[in-house]
Amino acid sequence: MRRKIIFGGTVVLVLLLAAAGIFTFLRQPDPQQMVMLGLENISKADSFAYSLTQKQAVQGQERLLSMISGYKSGENIHLQGQLAGSEVEMIKIGEVLYNKDPFSKEWIKFDDISVAQRVFLVELDPLATLQLKEIGEVMPSGEEVVNGKKCRVYTLKPSIQNQMIERFWTDFEYKLFITKSTKTVSKAEVKAKNKETGEPMTIVLEFKEIGKKISIQPSENTR
Repeated sequence: MRRKIIFGGTVVLVLLLAAAGIFTFLRQPDPQQMVMLGLENISKADSFAYSLTQKQAVQGQERLLSMISGYKSGENIHLQGQLAGSEVEMIKIGEVLYNKDPFSKEWIKFDDISVAQRVFLVELDPLATLQLKEIGEVMPSGEEVVNGKKCRVYTLKPSIQNQMIERFWTDFEYKLFITKSTKTVSKAEVKAKNKETGEPMTIVLEFKEIGKKISIQPSENTR
């Protein structure tokens, strides 16, 4: 009798665990829809702080291509960091651009943004990395915590829209971290290969202060 009770209890426990597993699986959001929503929400965000680090391997040695941090508030932008070994800092207020000279440290004001400057700003736009033509198959990759917030993690191999990146790199693989509470991309890790050498490239992109009030003002020391 005792064996039957133990056996019956074990069967019930197994069934309960199986039911819990099925329930958890069914509760998971559709991966493709979640990725599309996460990308849409960050692209619509009126303001955020961000950091972007891009590295590539050259003859087996890892090299830093760019390390940029910045703020976006509406159409206004403030970014600074390293780009191809040079210091860069820019502030865009409406249609006025302020560029900090890396040698004199003075700010130079441009009342009319040139086509070249506009293209340059687009290339440095963190959202440009997240503009995808086709998402492709999306695979759930568990959960992680990013900046203290729980995120669902997804991996995908999309085709991308950024022509500047696509010109030199191929075989893109994205790992997106989407905050569970806001359904917004808070981090992205991108891997690709150089079209000529096949050596790897990585981009790590993080967003903070999404939707918060951010004030961007020009420097008083301008000419």
